[in-house]
Amino acid sequence: MRDNYALDAELYDIVYADYQDDLEFYVQEATAVGGPCLELGCGSGRVLLPVARAGVKVTGLDVSKPMLARARRKVAALPDDLRANVTLGEGDMRSFKLDEQFALVYIPFRAFLHLMQVPDQITTLGNIHRHLRPGGRLALNFFDPSLEYIVAHSGPIGGALHTTGETFVDPRTEHLLVEWATIHYTEHLQRIDQYFVYDEVDQRGRVVGRLYRNLQLRYIFRWEFEHLLARCGFELVALYGTFDRQPFMQAGQELIWLAQKRGN
Repeated sequence: MRDNYALDAELYDIVYADYQDDLEFYVQEATAVGGPCLELGCGSGRVLLPVARAGVKVTGLDVSKPMLARARRKVAALPDDLRANVTLGEGDMRSFKLDEQFALVYIPFRAFLHLMQVPDQITTLGNIHRHLRPGGRLALNFFDPSLEYIVAHSGPIGGALHTTGETFVDPRTEHLLVEWATIHYTEHLQRIDQYFVYDEVDQRGRVVGRLYRNLQLRYIFRWEFEHLLARCGFELVALYGTFDRQPFMQAGQELIWLAQKRGN
């Protein structure tokens, strides 16, 4: 699996410092089962730390060494009792092997879309199934693909660089980061290639640096994933369109999945 966050894990934390939309949902799922939980694609600990603070034992795996290094520093700063709730390790969601089964495996923030091939998706779901206790649950989310948006961003003009309107303050320099993005869809591969560009602007308004972050994702349609779940031994428990558990009702909402291990 490709490491989408190798260049600047600290930049990731700057950009997503205020994103909390999904935290309560995943903390609720973790506390409902009582642990142990496994987070795949744990990154720098954005979701993992709130789960640990809720008193749930959680193991976090990621392929990105820089992201795990940041997560370890954050875990080290926790009080002893909470730090004992966390285990971190380097691992690919397709092939990890742990000597433990979990009550809940969760994959937040669309991390499942980093799997670029259908066989990888099937292998991952099968691996998760093996690591779940009988009746254990899987929770994850990703976006509902918009056909209109995909068509608009599939040609040579669709990938034009544009400002997103987002700005951030880099605490390392106190400089403003102005975000630009370009996105391109390859329909027959269901592939997204996206680049983010951050102009670093000093206090005098001069662009003094430029940072880059790129993503490669494979988008998944609703019914496609329902079939994948069934094929890999899962029963759908709920499909939500919002993190406050409203049912999925219209195109363009988030797809928030809750599934249960079926059989052995």
